[in-house]
Order: sequence, then C-alpha cells, then structure tokens
Amino acid sequence: MRNKSNRLWLNNIKRHFILCLILFFCIATVSAQRQASERLKPRWLQKLPQPSNSTFEYKVFTASAKSVDEAREKCFSQLVSSTGLRNGIVVLSKNKSTETLKQQWVNGKLEEIVDYTSETTYDSQAKGVELFVENVAEYWERDNVGNYHITKLYAKSELEQAPLFDELEITTSYGVKGLWRSAIIPGWGQFYKGTKIKGYCIFGGFVLLGSGIVVAENARKAYFNKILKTHNAVQKRDYANKVDNLEIVRNVFIGATAAMYIYNLVDAVVASGASRIIVKSRTNSNRVYSFSPIVTPIGGAGISAMLQF
Repeated sequence: MRNKSNRLWLNNIKRHFILCLILFFCIATVSAQRQASERLKPRWLQKLPQPSNSTFEYKVFTASAKSVDEAREKCFSQLVSSTGLRNGIVVLSKNKSTETLKQQWVNGKLEEIVDYTSETTYDSQAKGVELFVENVAEYWERDNVGNYHITKLYAKSELEQAPLFDELEITTSYGVKGLWRSAIIPGWGQFYKGTKIKGYCIFGGFVLLGSGIVVAENARKAYFNKILKTHNAVQKRDYANKVDNLEIVRNVFIGATAAMYIYNLVDAVVASGASRIIVKSRTNSNRVYSFSPIVTPIGGAGISAMLQF
C-alpha cells in the first residue's frame, strides 16, 4: 500500500510537471496561422470608435474579391453608394426653340425624355455636393481558395457639411491597462489585449504550477508525519529522503510559479496586442477625400473626386 501511495504521489507530480511544460511550449509558440493583414483581429471590428462631434460618423464596409485592391474598390463603391451621391443629379438641355431634352440620373441609370427639333446645348442644373471621407483603418483575411475578405473603417461627413474629423492613433500597446489586470489575475491582461490563447495558457500554467506546489507540499507533510509515527530506523531514513526530495520539488514549483507570474507581468506591458484606435479631437482635417457631381462635355453625369493630404 505504501509503495502504491508513493507511486500515486510521484505520478501526480510528474503529470503536473509535464502539463506545465506543454503550456510553456504553447505560450512560446502561439502565433496566427491564417493569412491576414494583422496577427490579431483589431478591436474596432467588434466596437467602433465614438466620434467626438456630430459633424461625421464612423462607418464600416466589407467586401470580398480576388485581390486586396479590388476588395478595397468594392468597399469604396459601397461607401459612395450609401451617401446617395448618384441620385438626383439633373441635366437640362436648351435649344433655340422652346423644345427641351430632360435627362435625370437615378440610381446609376440615365433616364431621358426627348422632345427637340434643333441643335441642343447642355447646361448642368445640379447643385454641387461635397462629401468628405477619411480612410481610418482596414483589416483583411485570405481564405483557402485565395479570396480576400476585407473590412474598411471610414470616417464620413454628412453631405454638404464640412467635418471636424478626430485625430486618431492606431496602436498595439496597452501599457498599465494590461499590467494591473495581469497583476490581479495572471493572463487577464493578455486576454484583454486580444491574445486570448496566450492568456488562457498563462492562467492555466499558473493554476497547474500552484496545484503542483500543493500536491508536493501535501506529500511532504504526509511523509514527515510518517517519520513521527514510526520507530523503524530504515523507514525513517526512507521517509526523510522523500521529504527532502518533495521539498526540492515544491521549491521548484514555487520558483516556476514566480517565474510565470513575472513573465505574465512583463508580457502584459511589453508584448503587443490587437490594434486599437485612440480617438483625439482636432481643429482641422487632413487626408480627406472630397466628392462633387459633374457634367461631362457630352452631357453625361459623373462624380469628381479629390484627395487632400
């Protein structure tokens, strides 16, 4: 019975040690296996930033295509379409008589009512409309068949309203926000920063190492009590050796736990997390797109774009 009990204690300790080694290996080798623009999905995919004023809003558009550039163009087309810029642009034609040609641009299609008998000249009656857009951030992933799935984040003004865009900072640093969380619960800071697998590994490793301390200490106390209860000198020496060995094992687990905790704190401060957006207000805007409707020389309707840096 004693030998069986000894083997159970040793097997429990070995099991804890092996599991801790596996967790340490997982922490060291955690990395993104998918093809993506960033190692971790940015936080703004789940929660958009809040604008500091009402002159604009943040909008997200998604698209899929065979290339990143094509997917970006699709997102941009969705943005332009969502503003209504292609609706309500009217072009009138005049001639020497009272007859007219009326053309109306509706949902990307040109509708015409023709009634003329002489030479016609064209004149745009559409009021100039401006839209200001700032390209904030993007994230894309590539699937197994080579398609790109992109998500674009824009800051968009209302039509005919000059915006006061926020000054934005995109960072992967979290500083003390990750530190104090990991100081309270190991792995919490990593989980908060978006490195969830690493957070689970740190927390699980900390729990296993802590339980290893408890198992080794309980075994040490059990053998120490046996020393007090027996008068057999050979058994006393055997139990004393086991007490010494288990004390070493316990101290190793204590040292490993302390090392894990320190690593947890350092990683919470130094290691990068999922990209996040810090919003600041600003008094002027740059890197802005401006759009206006135009009439081509042959009478067609279109959109003019301007990019400011």
